[in-house]
Amino acid sequence: MKKEVTIGLKAFLLILFILAAGATQAQEEGQDPDAPEVREIDTAHDRVIKVHPLQLGEIYLSLEKMRTERISNEYGLGYVYKSYVKGETDDWEDFEARDVMGVAVHMSQRYYNVKKRSAPFGLFWGPVFGYRFLVFEKNVFQLPEQDPNSPNYRFVGRLYQNSLDLSYQLGGQFLLGNHFTLELAGALGGRVKYARSTSANELLPQHIIGHELMKDESSYIAATPLGQLKFSVGYSF
Repeated sequence: MKKEVTIGLKAFLLILFILAAGATQAQEEGQDPDAPEVREIDTAHDRVIKVHPLQLGEIYLSLEKMRTERISNEYGLGYVYKSYVKGETDDWEDFEARDVMGVAVHMSQRYYNVKKRSAPFGLFWGPVFGYRFLVFEKNVFQLPEQDPNSPNYRFVGRLYQNSLDLSYQLGGQFLLGNHFTLELAGALGGRVKYARSTSANELLPQHIIGHELMKDESSYIAATPLGQLKFSVGYSF
C-alpha cells in the first residue's frame, strides 16, 4: 500500500509540474484571440511592493514587476519563525507548532485578464514556486534528558529541513485609491520535504508531516498536498 501511495504522489507532482510548465509556455507564446488589442505597460503601476500579514509563522515581503502588458513576475523573501510537526497521535489534524529559524523564497509568474482592467489589477493566474530552509529548535523531538556517560546514551542531532513547493494560483489584485493595493488569492499544489537529523531514525517519520518517499537513519523525504490562501496589501509605483 505504501508503495502505491508513493508512486501516486510522484505521478501527481510530475503532472502538476508539467501542467505548470505548459501554462507558462502558453502564456509566453500565445494570447487569447478574443482579447483586446495589445496595450503598453502602465508605467505608473508596473511595480508593486507587498506585505503578506496573514502568512502563518512567516514574515513575508514581495515585489511584483510587469514583464509585458499581461504578464508579471513576483519575487518574495520571508523569515520563518514557526513550523509544524506531527503531534502525539496519528491523527492527520494533530499538528504542533515549533520554533524555527529559517528563510523562504517565493517566485511566481502571473497572467492577467486585461479586458476590463490594466495589469497588474484584476483577475490573474499562474504557477508558483517556493523553497524553504528551516533549522528547528533544540530537542524538537522532546526526548528525555540523558547522561552522556550512560551506556544507553543516544545522540540525536538538530533537525534541519529543506522543502520545495510547486502550486498553481488564482486570484485578484485591486487598486485602492491612487497607489495602495489589495490582493486575494488561493493556490493548490504539492510540497516535497527533505529532513535531516543525525541518528534520528524512527523519530523522523514520527514527527515530519507528509507521506514517506524515502528514509534512512538520519534523513527522511516526504511529500504532502499544499493548499494556501493568500492576502497582501501593497504600494504600486
